[in-house]
Amino acid sequence: MKIIPIYDNLGVKIDELNINDEITYVDGRVSKGKNCYYKGIGVPYQYHNLMDVDGQYDIIEKSEVFYVGYKVIKKCFVGKTGIFQERYQHFFPDFIGACGVKEGPIVLNSTIFGRSSVDVLEYIEFDTENKQSYYKLNYKCNRKDYLKYGNPSKLRELIDYTIVNDWNFLWDKTSIRDISKNGLVTDVADLFISKELNHKLGSVYSVIYSLGKLDFGKYKEFIDYNNMVHIDDRSYIFNAIKLLTLNGVDVNIMLPYRDTTRAYQHLVLNYLVNGKNCAYCACDMFAPYGEQVKNIFVESVSKQFLREW
Repeated sequence: MKIIPIYDNLGVKIDELNINDEITYVDGRVSKGKNCYYKGIGVPYQYHNLMDVDGQYDIIEKSEVFYVGYKVIKKCFVGKTGIFQERYQHFFPDFIGACGVKEGPIVLNSTIFGRSSVDVLEYIEFDTENKQSYYKLNYKCNRKDYLKYGNPSKLRELIDYTIVNDWNFLWDKTSIRDISKNGLVTDVADLFISKELNHKLGSVYSVIYSLGKLDFGKYKEFIDYNNMVHIDDRSYIFNAIKLLTLNGVDVNIMLPYRDTTRAYQHLVLNYLVNGKNCAYCACDMFAPYGEQVKNIFVESVSKQFLREW
């Protein structure tokens, strides 16, 4: 039996979960039992994200993602393991260590997305007032991730599958972290279906851009396998375009300019940042906030390109 403490926002234990299993923490919100995995049964507290910081927190750093705010440590949570009644990110309702309503699509997507690595065994809502839950899961890939073990042919198979079947990743998500060594997806809650070109472009971009930024050697291996080249950061979006083309997507409407710089700026401003960002949530539950974030992206990119022109 494993007892998972639940703490209020002052760090005081107010409740607990009793899990009839031997639990080992893995990463993120995932732990492993004897015969299955669990998502949402607590974490060893390290940090979370906050927009407005006061004396209860120590600031680690300002996030590179403007709408996330600051990476912070709450002093009263330090040294504790469990579920904490404070949002991990201010715009989503998930408590630190638990799963909120935005995680719900994992149940359906795990059955209809053909390259899902996850099987949902059980869903348990333990806090009905705050709509917090946890999941019992199994992973076909045993959570062996692409960055460490991946084969470029398997990643290409996954990208091809998503394009042809209109599945999409959020464009500004580090999607490669959710992809296993054999090209299956471990976090399917953030996938959504759309035929729109901006979503298709953003989906492929999010995979290869996050791969390149987190492990350029693995990215180089992938583009070499696919006979693509990398010159500078603009190449991520042009390589995404090539992968769409190789899967029969007509991209001509997205490319009205022959000049590389103008073509790149057009793709980013009129397609990429107009796609679905992480603030929307894949199910559009937080669409108004996603629209706010999109508008800030568009404004920021527009100013940058005006300076370059």
